Amino acid sequence: MRIHNLVPLLCVGGAFALPTLPWLAQFPVQGLVRCWGMFAPLSEDRTIYQVLKDDERYSRLVKAIDLSDRVIDLLDDPAASITFFAVPNTGIPQPSHGDDDDNHQLGCASVAPKRGDERDIAHDLGHLILQVEELDDIPESRDKDHRKEALGRIIRGILAYHILPEKLDSAALVQNSTYATNLTLKDGSMDYQPVRLSVLSTIVPPRLRINTVVDVIQRDTEASNGVIHTINIPLLPPPSLFSQMFVVPEVFSYVTSAIQRVDLTGAVDRWWTSGKEGDHGSFVGAGITTFFAPTSGAFQRLPHKLRHFLFSPFGAKALKKLLEYHIVPQVALHTDYVHDAASHTAYIDDQKAGTPLYAYNLTVPTLLENYSLNVQVARYKAKIPLPGPARYFTRFVVNGRDVGPYDIPARNGVLHVITNLLDPRGHHKEDHKHYGHESVDVDWEDWEDWLPQWAMQD
Repeated sequence: MRIHNLVPLLCVGGAFALPTLPWLAQFPVQGLVRCWGMFAPLSEDRTIYQVLKDDERYSRLVKAIDLSDRVIDLLDDPAASITFFAVPNTGIPQPSHGDDDDNHQLGCASVAPKRGDERDIAHDLGHLILQVEELDDIPESRDKDHRKEALGRIIRGILAYHILPEKLDSAALVQNSTYATNLTLKDGSMDYQPVRLSVLSTIVPPRLRINTVVDVIQRDTEASNGVIHTINIPLLPPPSLFSQMFVVPEVFSYVTSAIQRVDLTGAVDRWWTSGKEGDHGSFVGAGITTFFAPTSGAFQRLPHKLRHFLFSPFGAKALKKLLEYHIVPQVALHTDYVHDAASHTAYIDDQKAGTPLYAYNLTVPTLLENYSLNVQVARYKAKIPLPGPARYFTRFVVNGRDVGPYDIPARNGVLHVITNLLDPRGHHKEDHKHYGHESVDVDWEDWEDWLPQWAMQD
């Protein structure tokens, strides 16, 4: 029996054990029994759905949840054991209160996609909740029911990305870098594997982050069928690898321009295309891919002459082959999870336990035929004696170069950031040369001796 269930019995039992006092008769035993209310069932005696439903801070989220019976059934299932990332009312945009009736009618007309349209699953949950709330002001009609149905489908998909199929408190959550969610896309993205999210725990400042930008602001609200972590803003199911890089254009402006310049967009992007003559459309492009994305700084550290050569018509072949060397097709390679679509397996080779929690080496083929990358990963538990849960960190190296940030999830794979262009010769030097305030990658000093000829080879 739980301690909190014993407390009311102790209160009542203690009352009967008291000596006879003149004022005791004026204090009815029923009043003591009512102290049970002071010790009402805690959160862990209610399901996740019941906890959210009973807490006014999540009223707007619950309104969205109530549009999908399937989401309710999961969050209210007493036999489940799941993790739910819940966004409070403060993390959802506030409705605008315009006086323009025409604008209001326009907003209502666009609250949901057409009936049966399921392709745009990566909507923003916050604005979808606003659209749900707008429905309250619309008279009942068949069109309103259609809108509710369409909104419910999209919200169901987005909320699936807020659910992990296992119960993980904050101490367990930081042990890995990524986790599979309840969201699996029907179009074949990720080889029909669940879309993942990333977890990052930092010491200074102390915080827990999901997908780099979403903060966990309240941890470990227990429920009978799992645990709730409150986040400051909704999670957004990630876009394609190519689209992810446009989130921070100043970091990836060179590589996105280079990809488009040499027609490699289809190797890292995934997009919807409409069918011809009324036929149903489909997603096209890369279904599952890992991309080691060089930053703009990586290109800026190349020798000036080389940079001009690569972005000139004469260097197009070299640029394309270099980019292909950074792309690992048919593989989602996270630091803690690898899925090879070609063999339909999830694997980690050469895993070793010991001082690191785990360590492994992989050799993965790239889009550039007959060229491979060597990947080394090791996960460690930090030994710094700090209060709170344990901290973990990962050492991730590709061809001897440090990788980071890493494990950025995408609709069709995973993005890893590197600050040096990878040399297809497979070797690198440890230092840079400095010319004034500029740093030059010494690996590429001799590029004129080999790169033009290498680019022309089949």
